[in-house]
Order: sequence, then C-alpha cells, then structure tokens
Amino acid sequence: MSEFDDSGSAEQRARFDDEVHSRCADCRMPGRSEPLSDAAAVAIAAGRVDEATRAALVARWHAGRSLPSIGGFGALRNLVDERDRWLAKDTTSKPGSALVYKLRVAELTKRINHQRTTVVMSNRHYATGVRAARKERREGVHLDLDQRDAVFDALTRTPAPQKFGPLAERGLSLVDAATDRVSTLARKTPVSDRIEWATGKMDQFVDRKDDRFADRYDTLLFLAGSSFDRIRRSPAWQSTYFEIQRNQLDLFVELTDISVDATSLRTVATELDRIGETMVDEETAAQVESRRGALEVVWRQSTGRVAALVRLANLVESSETEARTSDAMARAHSLDDRIDDLVGRSGSREMSAQNTHFVGDQVRTQWRE
Repeated sequence: MSEFDDSGSAEQRARFDDEVHSRCADCRMPGRSEPLSDAAAVAIAAGRVDEATRAALVARWHAGRSLPSIGGFGALRNLVDERDRWLAKDTTSKPGSALVYKLRVAELTKRINHQRTTVVMSNRHYATGVRAARKERREGVHLDLDQRDAVFDALTRTPAPQKFGPLAERGLSLVDAATDRVSTLARKTPVSDRIEWATGKMDQFVDRKDDRFADRYDTLLFLAGSSFDRIRRSPAWQSTYFEIQRNQLDLFVELTDISVDATSLRTVATELDRIGETMVDEETAAQVESRRGALEVVWRQSTGRVAALVRLANLVESSETEARTSDAMARAHSLDDRIDDLVGRSGSREMSAQNTHFVGDQVRTQWRE
C-alpha cells in the first residue's frame, strides 16, 4: 500500500504517535543514527535561549546566516558529557586517582573552550564593526557576545546518542582499577597514555547495538531533529512540486517550537521531582502526582507533534521512491515508443538497403565495362 493512500491515514497517524511515544519511553532508537546537522542543532538550541536570542537565530536562518561549524555539535555534547562524568567521580578514598581525573578534566575543558572560541568569536559570521552591527540589528540578525555565549551553552546540550552504553558505570569502575595498576606498574609512562589506555578499556563496555539517550526529552528532540534533516535533504521537498507545502511549514520554526516545549517540560518535571523528594506529607504528594498527570497531557501533545514531523519525513521520502518509479515507468514507455518506431521503420530500412545494393551493383557493372 502506498504511503499516500487515504484509506489508512488515521491508522497511520496513530501508528507514528505510538512509535514515537514508545521510543521516547525507552530512550533508545534502533540501530545507529547519523548525528544531527548544524542547522538542526541550532534550531534546537534556539529553544533553550531567551526570546530575543531565539528571534535573532530564526532571522539568521531565514537570511541564510549560519553559525561557525566545529564538525558537528553532537560531538561537542559528547565532550561535555565525558567531562561531567570525570568531574562527578568521587576520589575521596582514592587520592592517587585524583591527579588523573584532574588532568583529564583539564584536557577536555581545553578542547571545549577552543570550540567555544570558534563559535563565539568568528569574524566571518558576526559583525566586527559599529556600522555592520547596526545593520545587523536593523535586519534582526545581530547576536552580541553574551548571546553567542548563551547559544554555545545551548549547543553543548545538543541531543546525541550517549557515547557510553548502560555499562558505562562499570567501565568507570574499571578506569579506577586500571589507573591504580598502571600507576604502580608503569610509572615512567606519561599520565596521558595511562588515561587513554584506561578509557580504551572502558570503551569495550559500550553498547553499540542501538542508540541510547540520556532521557526521553533528548530522545524526542533527536527524533525531531533527524526528521528535520531528512525532509530538508530531500530533493523532492526542495523541488517546485512541494513549493506550496514548503511555504505552509517553516521547518526551522517548527523544530524550535518543539524544543521550547521539550525544554520547559524537562525543567518543570525536574522541579516536581525535587519537590516530591523533599516533601513527604500525603497532601503534597497527591498534588505533585496531579501536576505530573497534567504534564503527561502536554507530553503526549509534544510526542504527537514530533510524530507528525516523522510522518512527513517518511511521506517525502516515499514520494521520492514513487517519483523514481514513475520516472522509470515513463522511461520504459518512452523506450517502448522508440522501439516501436524503430520496428515501424524496418520496411523503409530494407528498401533503403536494397536501393543501396542496387546502386552498388550498377557501379560494379559499369566499372567492369
């Protein structure tokens, strides 16, 4: 059945709703996914900043003004997560490991700060003079230094599959043991080499079968961002055939709005959890549960919104498949017509060949005489 058949439209929508809700609940996606594009990452980051910065980012998108690229903001997220894991390690009972952790954190922080400088201080992407800044402000695309810093902070939370799987904690324990052993058995080895050896062992515990995410909100945003990328990269979507639909749906704004909702939901849910942990009386607990129920309604609406985006991505890709099939059929019909034309002209070709042979015979006879 074609994706475009109307008969199962309601069932199709329900199927996408359930699929998105299920994946977010599991915080995982089957297989390995491509990282989000810079455009998707910036749209999601726009949902995490204040309204003025968000408006400037949207205006920059519409004006074709990009941010500096650092090779993927999902990799930046992995760097920040790795640094946070090392910072969270308790070295109270293992003073020998403290230096290793401190050096690793310093190395990761240096790399993150270098990328911050690239994104925030680029002369190619931002106004460098008073006149240029005034012009950007009139156009609504100007970002001052504080705003760029805020955007970078938001980009560090770009949804990305976790670098380490569910056995990461076990791997971190292995780092402790490995560090102690290497410290005693190979004191002449540089500390950085010991760290790389230990983290290499840690990587053996990674679950590489499926993509896993930190929470359901990251999963939701990654699904939305991936669908954004699939639609944008589709030649069919960029063609004149879908020009009306492109004007009806601003993909960047849609993804930004989804990010705004997901960010707000995560913040409120975290606060509710904190209240639930500190307040033990039954009345407060009942009120917290009631509020959580209200949030679930909004969550369902958000997953439905992302499901619509996923469905659109599938439909656009299906349209490409059907267009290729139609093109192949058209080419086949055209080929049939050309073959029929060739066959229809066979009599003329035979007559022409006979006529040429006749002329040849005449020339041969005349030459002999």
